[in-house]
Amino acid sequence: MTSLDHISREGGVNFEVALEHAPPLQCQHVARRVPGRRIVCSALWQGRAVYAKLFIGEKAARYANRDARGAKALMERGLPTPELLHQCAIAGEQGQALIFAFVPESRNLEEVWNAAGPRQRHVLADKLARAVAAHHAAGVVQTDLYLRNFLLAADVLYTLDGDGIRVHPEGVSREAALENFALLLSKLNAPDDVRTAEWLALYAQARDWDGPIPLQELQTRVRAVRYRTVQKFVARKVLRDCTDIFVERRFNRYLAVTRAEMDDDLKRVIENPDSFFQAPDSAYLKRGNTCTIVLAQSGERRVVIKRYNIKNLRHAVGRAWRPTRASVSWSNAHMLRAFEIPTPMPLALIERRWGVLRREAWLLMDYAEGADIADVLADASLSDEQKQDAAVQTANLLYQLRLLRIEHGDMKADNIRWVDGAPMLLDLDAMRLHRDEYRFAQRHERDLRRFLKNWNDAPEILERVKSALRLAYGNDPLLARVGVEKTDETTSENL
Repeated sequence: MTSLDHISREGGVNFEVALEHAPPLQCQHVARRVPGRRIVCSALWQGRAVYAKLFIGEKAARYANRDARGAKALMERGLPTPELLHQCAIAGEQGQALIFAFVPESRNLEEVWNAAGPRQRHVLADKLARAVAAHHAAGVVQTDLYLRNFLLAADVLYTLDGDGIRVHPEGVSREAALENFALLLSKLNAPDDVRTAEWLALYAQARDWDGPIPLQELQTRVRAVRYRTVQKFVARKVLRDCTDIFVERRFNRYLAVTRAEMDDDLKRVIENPDSFFQAPDSAYLKRGNTCTIVLAQSGERRVVIKRYNIKNLRHAVGRAWRPTRASVSWSNAHMLRAFEIPTPMPLALIERRWGVLRREAWLLMDYAEGADIADVLADASLSDEQKQDAAVQTANLLYQLRLLRIEHGDMKADNIRWVDGAPMLLDLDAMRLHRDEYRFAQRHERDLRRFLKNWNDAPEILERVKSALRLAYGNDPLLARVGVEKTDETTSENL
């Protein structure tokens, strides 16, 4: 019989779990797994469909009890949540099981959100604001406000993950409420920052708050929470073994792979990436002293392999103790995708090591086929409307970086590729997330200046790009500092 620890690491379907003093649980589909700690699955129990959380390891009882307390707190307060049917120990293993009622015709909110258009997302965000207001009014706070911790069924939002529920017997203070609401808004896509005032007004109405609504304070909190969340995400997730990332550490190699993308073709590339630099069906994209890039074919998959080279002994000593450029790009790619900013899927990170000392590194990514934005805006076969759409979408992408305080560091036109009708960011080696607004504003100005420089010799395209930036940035004074002045039309639109 396969152990639950093994299933938590490798996955599994249709496996039976023996329970102490209760009928066995037949797990049919694993929805989520945390290696060595937890399995969440849809299952059959006593002839009915259920949802089960299986906690394993030394701290299983502690985590199961905390999750059960949170679930009971939600149920006692009449907040929509799946009913906790049973809690018991797992027979033959160090573990605990929580069994919840199955909510029919329900979908995880993260899946619904990812498939939704802008208008649908606004409706969902309104529901979330009301749900969080209901939590606070009932004296509870959900500290883990990820979209996957909600179910949507028959227009009702069900709160999941009792482990993140904290009860405030004296009521949720205004300070704690604002911080938690900021946590919720930090999970939503950056352009929706413009709707923060609407969501705050909706929340305040649901809570019957009197007095002025602290919009600026909330926006400041949202930015701070985003910064902390991303720092935690990069530090704890993308470079460690977890649900989404497989990590293997050896004395002479460090390997991180995006689990969902791992297959036999990718494993062949990982085992010997350098062999693909000599393969007859590979094409060099860049030959440099510090970085060599090749487009390789592995089965049905087209993979971009970036090898970060060591030039000499002095270079090796200088790079040995610092994070490799490959690991920086790997982390930044996952960060952008967490914020729903298009960038090629990061597949794997490989570092050659000697103990803790780093040497060469490889970054494997999906190939994103398309033209760079300069070629798109100069394409005579495209209509003015198509070019305007490309310019506006690209300006909106830059404004997303502005809202999130993300510096790209090398905003050349060939680092923005037009893929499937949308702009995609490439070359993330120099990307940085900033906490300080003043420092970031200087860096973002530099990004914008470099972006505009792409069209110094094409005044007609340059004016189209400037017009798109005015639409995206509105009255942001930063534009004037990079030479994008307001027009009479822009001024009148903003009055």
